[in-house]
Amino acid sequence: MLNRQVKHALNGEFSTKLGSITGRKGSLVQSTVVAAQAVLNMGRWIKNDGTTKYFAVADDGLGTPKVDVYVNGAASFASTWAKSLEDWTTAIAIYFVNFANKFYAFNGVEAPQAYDGSSWAAVTNAPATGLYPEVFNQRMYVLAKTGILHYSDVINSAGTDFTTTTWSNRGINPNDGQVSRMLKRHRGRLVVFKDESIYRYDGTNEPEATITVGTHSGKSVVLLNDLYFHHPSGIYRMGVGEPILISRAVKKYLDGMTVANWANVAGGRDLENVYMWIGDVTIADPLEHDYGRVYTDVVLVHNVYANTWTVYSNWNARTWFYDELAGDTYFGTAAGKIVKINTNYADVDGATTNKIHFEVVFTPEVSGFPEKDKEWNQVFVIGRYESDVLVGDSYLNMEVKEKVSEEQGLINAGITCKELWVGVSEEYSDTPPRIDTLILDKINLLDDAN
Repeated sequence: MLNRQVKHALNGEFSTKLGSITGRKGSLVQSTVVAAQAVLNMGRWIKNDGTTKYFAVADDGLGTPKVDVYVNGAASFASTWAKSLEDWTTAIAIYFVNFANKFYAFNGVEAPQAYDGSSWAAVTNAPATGLYPEVFNQRMYVLAKTGILHYSDVINSAGTDFTTTTWSNRGINPNDGQVSRMLKRHRGRLVVFKDESIYRYDGTNEPEATITVGTHSGKSVVLLNDLYFHHPSGIYRMGVGEPILISRAVKKYLDGMTVANWANVAGGRDLENVYMWIGDVTIADPLEHDYGRVYTDVVLVHNVYANTWTVYSNWNARTWFYDELAGDTYFGTAAGKIVKINTNYADVDGATTNKIHFEVVFTPEVSGFPEKDKEWNQVFVIGRYESDVLVGDSYLNMEVKEKVSEEQGLINAGITCKELWVGVSEEYSDTPPRIDTLILDKINLLDDAN
């Protein structure tokens, strides 16, 4: 497999054509909620008759320290935005849930609100401290940061409201010095994420923190069959058992992110990939070939079926939304934009088209004799591309040897060294590059006397 041969891949992926690495697809700005104001969250309300509206949370942009909810009636977040719910507390994301033909909003401070298609109204007796809502066992549950889990009465027989307006609560080890970060329904249980622990609750058991890893960012939690989440020690996958660390292949990027971004990691998904935005990264390991290099707006991408990792750059994905009805994925940016991914092969913002920078660096080749000098005379890079092929005796000494096309690059290298470094670099805005394999030929092992 080519991914075993590759030391470094940027803005490529391994799942489009198995055994190859292909330049990633692009992105398309759909709309702007409020210019220069961060998108804090997105959601979609679906009524039983098929009525659908899209929502986004952002600052109002008027200089007042308040957060508003905006509504967009068009599919794909592609129309203009109108203010729908005004003047909630500064810089706190509002979380949404669909239940009983209404759309509910919580932020942990103000009185929760429900939208019926035309207006918002306070939810009787619902807890103002509730922040993370979820529907489970015919009830609405909402978790407070303190660890108090609130829950409503069951839904009525008509499926239009709660049977009564009574709300109850129970503690999930409340006020234990850890902040509750997210609530998810998964495989017949509610899963409570705290900073350094995870609890599972089936509605009757007494949950215990037998899992001693959690998340500092609730927005990093992604459901794609299993649960995926970020912790300062890495990215984990959790099914019915213990969480498993799966991110060793991209450890240098996680180690290079800022501690301040632990609380801001944002996770998203499509049909087969999990995306984790971790912000700007500076490679901090002096043993890495790209030590000291800065990567901007890094998104770590894990294909859950091929079990591969790759790294994207220049996606300012501060929050994500997956539209399971259409199979489309969107992210919101710090500049107020809603962006659709996996579209064409450039990052497009209105009239501006940004090329995608694709890089592959192969694992340095020693041909079985790492201690001896070799003379490398021919390098073949097989694929479909119009790229710069770089060859050298080290990463820092890699030079462009030839610009090649027609699915094969033959380079008469003529390099003498102990290990050979080969890379490919290309910027594209239409047809993506594809690299299939690296072949080295006419290698001469030099005698020690030489």
